[in-house]
Amino acid sequence: QDFGDASKRGAAGAGSQVTPESMDLVAKQSMPLCMYRLHTQLKRDHKLMHQGRQQFWLFLKGAGMTLEDSVRFFQGHFSKVMSVESFNKEHLYNIRHAYGKEGKRTDYSPYSCLKIIMGAPPGLGQAHGCPYRHQEEAALSSMLNSLAIQSVDKAQILDQAKRGNFQVACTRHFEAAHPRAAAKGVNVDGVGNHPNAWTSASLEYHAQAGPAAAAAQSSSLLVPAEGAAAAPVAVGSSGAAEMATD
Repeated sequence: QDFGDASKRGAAGAGSQVTPESMDLVAKQSMPLCMYRLHTQLKRDHKLMHQGRQQFWLFLKGAGMTLEDSVRFFQGHFSKVMSVESFNKEHLYNIRHAYGKEGKRTDYSPYSCLKIIMGAPPGLGQAHGCPYRHQEEAALSSMLNSLAIQSVDKAQILDQAKRGNFQVACTRHFEAAHPRAAAKGVNVDGVGNHPNAWTSASLEYHAQAGPAAAAAQSSSLLVPAEGAAAAPVAVGSSGAAEMATD
């Protein structure tokens, strides 16, 4: 699936589920570790470095988040450490650019697993990249613990990461968090090859559980998404692009 294709974005009804208000729950139950780590750092620091912003902006676009919701979500966080005027000047144009609304109006595709794995490793204060490749085992173990992955599953995931089988490790995480997904008819094509395939399959899996299960998950995992209630800005253009040079 081409997650950069606007006509196909938000597979399995994902688009309606990925909003600023739902982000904490989506991150907890439906994001691979690479995106969960970015979300966690954003909640903690209310900012992301350049490469992390690119990776996360495009992922959320591919998951079905609208341009307006993306602006609202990131403005809500970033404006905790900068003024709204600074956000508009430094980031608004770039979010619009990622959605193909500025510059050459290219509809950029979200990063695949291979692109993330082969990309530049994160440095100090950065959270982009593939945790299975770029994080120490202790950090990986801590992240999996925070997602309530069982010990036997965690051991298998960590073993695959140690062996350099990063995509297999990611697939094992999906399987541990979504038992018998394929047997339940969930489309798992691309899981382990693309973060958006992982999230799309996860959202489909949880949607099949029905409203009661979703409500139980929400009450146990979801806390109000920080920044979600921030006043929206007009989704116009300002500032300079940091995406591909036009």
